[in-house]
Amino acid sequence: MHDKGVTSSGHPTFQAHSFKCFCREKSSVVSSQRRLERKLKELNITLDEERQQHTEQRDQLTLRVKALKRQVDEGEAEAERLEGLRRKAIREMEEMQEQKEALQSKVTALENELKRKIQQARQSALESSVLSCDDDDDDEGLYDHSSITSILTESNLQTSSC
Repeated sequence: MHDKGVTSSGHPTFQAHSFKCFCREKSSVVSSQRRLERKLKELNITLDEERQQHTEQRDQLTLRVKALKRQVDEGEAEAERLEGLRRKAIREMEEMQEQKEALQSKVTALENELKRKIQQARQSALESSVLSCDDDDDDEGLYDHSSITSILTESNLQTSSC
């Protein structure tokens, strides 16, 4: 009795030999397929991890962009506030300059009025007294503090409060 797949000399038949080769090839293919499936699974895991990382990075960048936009908005609001303060300060400075000029005009008018009153007082004093040539050089004695105060009081000059 002959076993299937074995010749009378005990060598495997062509079919048996082909079957063994087929089995080895199938085993090799199955092994390669398993390796490729493992590799594919690893690549899918890596891809999923990278997707997750990219999603997290995108979310972080979105938050950062929002924070920067908020800072820009706050900066613009602060710039507008400071610009408003600057304009207000300029207006106030211009008003103060106008007040200064008005007060300077009043001071000049008061100085002119004082000079006129002093000249009137001198004229009055010269007319009412007899002076010698030596007394002409002593004009300072004619106008002491109380006489200047009385001259100013007589004219009813007033200054505005600042």
